[in-house]
Amino acid sequence: MRLAVNIFMLICLSFTLLQYGSTLIWAALSGRLLDRARSGNRPLALEKVKVDPNAPGVTIVMPAYNEEAVITHTVRSALDQDYANLEVIVVNDGSKDRTMDVMIEAFDMQPFETCPGSGPIATKEIYATYRSQTYPSVVLVDKAGSGAKADNSNVGINFATYDWVVVMDSDEFMERDVIARCMAEVVELGDEVVMVGTSLLPANDIVIDGSEIVDREASRNYWVGCQLIEYLTAFLVARPGLAHIKALPIISGGFGLFRRDAIMAAGGYQHGHLGEDMDVCLQIHRASLEAEKPYRVVQVPEAIVWTEFPNVKSVLERQRIRWHRGLKIIMDDHGKMMGRRRYGSVGTVGMGSLYVFEWIGPILEGIGWILLVLLLALGWTTPVNALAVFLTTQFVGMALTTIGVLVAVTRLDIYRRPSDLKRMLFFSLAVNWGYRQLTLWWRLRSLLPGETQWGEMPRAGFKTVQSA
Repeated sequence: MRLAVNIFMLICLSFTLLQYGSTLIWAALSGRLLDRARSGNRPLALEKVKVDPNAPGVTIVMPAYNEEAVITHTVRSALDQDYANLEVIVVNDGSKDRTMDVMIEAFDMQPFETCPGSGPIATKEIYATYRSQTYPSVVLVDKAGSGAKADNSNVGINFATYDWVVVMDSDEFMERDVIARCMAEVVELGDEVVMVGTSLLPANDIVIDGSEIVDREASRNYWVGCQLIEYLTAFLVARPGLAHIKALPIISGGFGLFRRDAIMAAGGYQHGHLGEDMDVCLQIHRASLEAEKPYRVVQVPEAIVWTEFPNVKSVLERQRIRWHRGLKIIMDDHGKMMGRRRYGSVGTVGMGSLYVFEWIGPILEGIGWILLVLLLALGWTTPVNALAVFLTTQFVGMALTTIGVLVAVTRLDIYRRPSDLKRMLFFSLAVNWGYRQLTLWWRLRSLLPGETQWGEMPRAGFKTVQSA
């Protein structure tokens, strides 16, 4: 019995270290990508695409539900992008607040004389469509409530007039060069590009003036600060490397740029799917691979989009539990891709990592901690050995999260104050002592039956110069 427990404990520990080791490999690949002179990071290429009147057009789709506090700021950050050919489609999903009124008043929206049809992707009923008299490129669609982002995204994709579509959350604020950085990569790499991802960071502690960010700081809030470290590790350390080998299974639902014909061929977003963002990305992967079409997925770490993070434990807990339940649905729907040669690196590395590290990983990690306590309680291991196991896993984790902070400081001009660096370094350590274990518990709880709807997230809204 004792031998069996020790062996299983060793397996759990080895598994955790393997997970950290794979992240180090992605970090090395991401470092090579960040070093590379890419169009999205070259000043001359950026300036050219910003002023080129023949650059490919982009439709920005913003699903909106109860977004009166943020919607005008998000739309203005889109209108003031340094890119010529843009349109913005806001899709109101039966909001119960003043989202519709705020949009109509702020942008002088007038109804279309004839409401356009619903489009090729089936959606809920369209009630009315409006166009801004001040900014003709801004369209507002009022539709029957669906309670899900998928249906609203599909409406925007149906209405889009350009070949490239951004699907983003309506509580976000874009740096002025986001679209230009993404499209510079598209222009250089050509028609093979089907998806482009950016970096998402917390908008909770930025201050805006119109369409400009005039101040930003690393959060003092524990929950936001820990999430910041998670996102830096994901968007700067892991995802660029995975995208480089065509194994990235998801473009963030917060902001994703897609070739419209690719997302239409995938059937759009699947309504009622808790993991709809990953689902549509995997559908695009599958459609391209099954048709034997060459394609590319691009991650542009320097393109920064700011989004409001949950700043209280209860909201973050609901979010993470539903994310993990969405992952279970993904594994059920796309598990047949895993390990199959037909699906290339996304089937082996991408899906394999999801299954091994994101799905099986939390279970083994949880069992490992229980066994460690059991071994110590039964006297089958010494306190020194138990402490060594604990510290090994924690310090390797801290090394990885610190890499994310260092990449953010050295590669991206995001946070400039010495106090920001101190806070980020503090949270890069703190995230491994308590926060990681808590999110592990939430993921394990997601295995139990429970709510399968996204629910609502309270919006604090952006801080403006007047309110700061």
